[in-house]
Amino acid sequence: MTAFWEWFVANEESYLQLDSTGGIKLLNQLEKKLQKVNQHLVFEMGEPRKGSKPEFVISADGMVEAFDDVIELVKQAPQLSFFDVVAFRQQQAEEISISYGDIELGWNDLFCTCEKDENNGELDLILYIKDFNEENEDEFVSAAFILLDSIIGEYNVGMHIGEIEFTNYEGQPNVRPVKELQSLFITDQVTECGI
Repeated sequence: MTAFWEWFVANEESYLQLDSTGGIKLLNQLEKKLQKVNQHLVFEMGEPRKGSKPEFVISADGMVEAFDDVIELVKQAPQLSFFDVVAFRQQQAEEISISYGDIELGWNDLFCTCEKDENNGELDLILYIKDFNEENEDEFVSAAFILLDSIIGEYNVGMHIGEIEFTNYEGQPNVRPVKELQSLFITDQVTECGI
């Protein structure tokens, strides 16, 4: 982990303004260096925000077995000149949409029902996805996980969500917009699923 941060500090400024020619090479290099720490680690780099540095998000890409390495790597991060280091994909206040393969999904395309598992305290979900089909099931599931990360945060998905079933949304009664899950995680405590 020390070697990763030494390398990143030496190359940090290069990642501020990536162009299409050299940018791909730099991003691939960063990916390889990060995956030497743990093969499941991925990253996202945000745009500069007014009055603050862009975020350098280190993610386990939903792989719970890599969570400890994300936490430790972020703890060991030095003070960077050009980026703020963030552990895990964070809950977003604003809706995002995801293009994944041939599909595009936004928060308004996902609905859910949930039930708290009394044995382990995790929340089991059924996600109802507009236009979900078995032909593109892998793309729908991958996009839905990224959206779920944006709604409640990657750490909460990995640590507090149990079983997830994916099915087509057909206007089923008693389903709720998936955005309502945010209210369960504001206090970092999973309560009853009355949303």
